[in-house]
Amino acid sequence: MFLDTATAIRHPDKKGARSIPAHNRNTDIHAPSHAANGLQNAKELQNARIPPSLKRKPPDPEHHHGALDDADYCATPFEKPTTDSHISDHTSNNGQGANGLQDVFHKWIPSSLIHRSLLSRLKKASDTSDKNGDQGSSVDRVRLSTQEEFRRYADLPVSKSPKPGTRPATSKAHHVSGDRDLTKEVLYEELRKVGTTGDYIRTYEILTTLIKDRGERPNRRHYQALLLANTNAQHGSPAEVAGVLQQMQDEGIALDSAAYHAIIKVLSIHPDYLLRRQILEELRQRWFSLSGEGWQDVIVGMLRDKQLEVAVETIQNVQQEGIRIQSWLYDLLIFNLCDAGEYDEALSILQFRVDNGEQLISGNVWHHLLDTASSAFHHAPTLFAWHKRVERSYLNPSSGLCLNVLNTAARHGDFRLATDVIRVLGNRNQNLQLHHYEALVESYLPSDLRTAFNVLTLMTSSGIPPTESSTRAIFLHLSQSPSLPETSLAILRELSEQQGAIPAEAVNVVIESYIYHGQFHKALELYKTLHTLCPSGPVTSTFNTLFRGCRTRKDVAMFLTSEMVAMKILPNALTYDRLIIVCVEASSTKEELTDAWRYLDEMRGAGWWPRDGTTMALARKAFLVGDERLWQLEKGPNGEVGLDRVLLKKVVDEGRMAKDGMIRKIGRYQNDVE
Repeated sequence: MFLDTATAIRHPDKKGARSIPAHNRNTDIHAPSHAANGLQNAKELQNARIPPSLKRKPPDPEHHHGALDDADYCATPFEKPTTDSHISDHTSNNGQGANGLQDVFHKWIPSSLIHRSLLSRLKKASDTSDKNGDQGSSVDRVRLSTQEEFRRYADLPVSKSPKPGTRPATSKAHHVSGDRDLTKEVLYEELRKVGTTGDYIRTYEILTTLIKDRGERPNRRHYQALLLANTNAQHGSPAEVAGVLQQMQDEGIALDSAAYHAIIKVLSIHPDYLLRRQILEELRQRWFSLSGEGWQDVIVGMLRDKQLEVAVETIQNVQQEGIRIQSWLYDLLIFNLCDAGEYDEALSILQFRVDNGEQLISGNVWHHLLDTASSAFHHAPTLFAWHKRVERSYLNPSSGLCLNVLNTAARHGDFRLATDVIRVLGNRNQNLQLHHYEALVESYLPSDLRTAFNVLTLMTSSGIPPTESSTRAIFLHLSQSPSLPETSLAILRELSEQQGAIPAEAVNVVIESYIYHGQFHKALELYKTLHTLCPSGPVTSTFNTLFRGCRTRKDVAMFLTSEMVAMKILPNALTYDRLIIVCVEASSTKEELTDAWRYLDEMRGAGWWPRDGTTMALARKAFLVGDERLWQLEKGPNGEVGLDRVLLKKVVDEGRMAKDGMIRKIGRYQNDVE
């Protein structure tokens, strides 16, 4: 029937041909033919429809176990009938049509989206339909199941039949069936639009309609759509781009400028520096130039690959060529540079933008630079961002960010920045704490020692008296030169005359600096005149500092101890610890070491224990002088504090070796004398 109808259409004057009404001559009529004697007519039909250059070798009839029809001589897998009955044509004849469909799917649809068993199911369904004589229903069922599996493999929801009386929900599942009613021009326009948005699934749906249903041959627009579909962040990949390029090479389709730009855009989302370098080299060899948007895609891909230096160099080269860099790309570059710790480079780029008059710099960029740079105590970008945004009231930093900026200013001695941070904190009625004042003191030290001591005085008047840790920065500064303690003492006397009382910790740090420079006698003189600077008198930390300089002056240490008792100043653990060290250093006999054991007993009674270094020094001295009280330092059986027995044995062994060495030295000396 099919052969007669086709002959009548193409050869109306041929004998035996039936006339066909005019309204049916342009309608594709496809029905399976099982007549073996129609082979010659089928060949003539194919010769009339297909150009000679596109013909395929027909299958060998000897190896074909059924009748041959029009589907077996399809010149290319892309020439498919346009009516819904084409599936029955291609699923008949023992699966020959399924092989043609396999070519289409495997050539145009990625293997990650198509289940390998779909084609075998099509063949199985066609065999079953031939046996049962109910071809249409079985093929329809297979078509439905294959569409469901296709969409499931493409990570799309499987369309389900709506309940009776309800309206089906609108989703992408209805695009495939709806595309069959659209013209090619509309489909190509839709393909162009979805390519710009990177709609991966929709792109493959339109291509499937154009190639599988409309018989379109592959062209550059199809491949460009496939390339742009890989800009999808979830489904795209450089591997698929490489596969598409291989297909274009196999088809003999050369890349044009639009295809190169599409590849560059994909690599900006899915970076692959090897493929990007290959594409850029091909562009150079073929004398193709990238547009401004193309160069921006190249730079974004470099940033995703963390090739920051190459990205910065590329931006400089692009700027020299007169191509304008968008603000968002500068922002992205600064974010990446800050995250990598390249604050100087980020600052130079930001300064370049400000100097060029750019006004619409994102506030997030300023905040990120200020936050990361201050956290890393990087002074220059912190100061620049603070001056441009915070001082001009464009940015209201958090208290934590203010603390980071304050610590950065303290580390670099920028008292102006530190003072401005204190101003911002004061404007929000935040009570300053000890760590705020300590950072402020440190910021003044390199340039203004007087103001640093004045801040200590302000701390006392604000109800936050300084501690020994508050003066560590001042001590480090005074230890740089032996003349600085004298300068500091003159400043304290001047402040005492102007403001009255000076905190004891300010005097203590000067005493400590005298001891550090080996001027213990000046430290004692300052102690004797301390009441003129600090009417409240010395405190426990004052005596602890003085005990530090009494290692070889046990008599002075005992005098200072009597002073503490007379002034009713309570000792602490550090006081006993340093007194034990003084006694150990001054003892050469077992009797002289008794004072150290007495202080140790008092310390234990108060619930304290010396530092490890002090305990080991006492143990070594006890062994050298033959003091059996050495074993009192051992840790008790009930968990009492003390030294481990292994450590005590180590001390004893070291002492014996030292004694043996000393005896041998004495023997050699006597032999030399004799």
